[in-house]
Amino acid sequence: MTAAAIFAGLSTLDIVQLVERLPASNQKVAALDFLVAAGGPATNAAVAFARCGGAPALVTALPRHDLSALIRADLDRCGVRLEAVAAYDGPPVTASIMVTRATGDRAVVSPSGIATAGGVAAERETPIDGIGAVLVDGYFPDVSLPIARRARDAGIPVILDAGSHKPHTDEVVAACDIAVVSDDFAPPGTGGEPSAVLAYLAGLGVATAVITRGGGSVLFSTPASSGEVEVPRVSPVVDTLGAGDFFHGALTWRIASLGRDDARLADDIAFASAVVAESLGSFGTRAWLA
Repeated sequence: MTAAAIFAGLSTLDIVQLVERLPASNQKVAALDFLVAAGGPATNAAVAFARCGGAPALVTALPRHDLSALIRADLDRCGVRLEAVAAYDGPPVTASIMVTRATGDRAVVSPSGIATAGGVAAERETPIDGIGAVLVDGYFPDVSLPIARRARDAGIPVILDAGSHKPHTDEVVAACDIAVVSDDFAPPGTGGEPSAVLAYLAGLGVATAVITRGGGSVLFSTPASSGEVEVPRVSPVVDTLGAGDFFHGALTWRIASLGRDDARLADDIAFASAVVAESLGSFGTRAWLA
């Protein structure tokens, strides 16, 4: 049976340019390659989930705008079912991204996460029947939190993707079972120190947590154990864009497919890290899917 999951959160329009170097002030540079694709944490996680063989549904808010058609078409090509349950005014949230060829590092300009913090409520309820897991990314909480809470009440694992701490993050954390955070995640008073971050999460009821550290090892902690998982070495790294999102999607696929098992978490992390490694060798967020 194909694993199914809901990914609730942000969908953006990403305009990605591959450059030799970043431009200086008041300077133009020529792009070596470019890509226009749907983006956002929940969106790219759903794409990775589909790549692993799952059936993802992306629950998000999209504007009634011509540019939204580009997002819809890309998701359809990637095998992601779109549930646009809410709308907002204006064009889609758009990210302008430059990837440096020599390093694969990316520079991103996009609206603040505060712009998607609230005020956009779902116009209909999303069914959760047959769902093996739910991932929320903290954006559009008025859309994602009701899904997370219903899933948790139904015994469906709820996974948090948290790249940074936002004013409403505490409320989102408290609705989740497993937190996957980056090493940029620094709630007030923690200084971003892993032990303090884990204590913060546990204080909100989430005792199973994962901390990703870019190309470094992945830390994890459960009520029964803690540890560190090394990630595959990749050379050359062509593009790191979306790597964290793909990790979350692959980890969600393992949990949706096999069920939640904290004793297996290190193996799940190793699997997700291997999926990410596949994505690092090509430009953009879609070439690796072929």
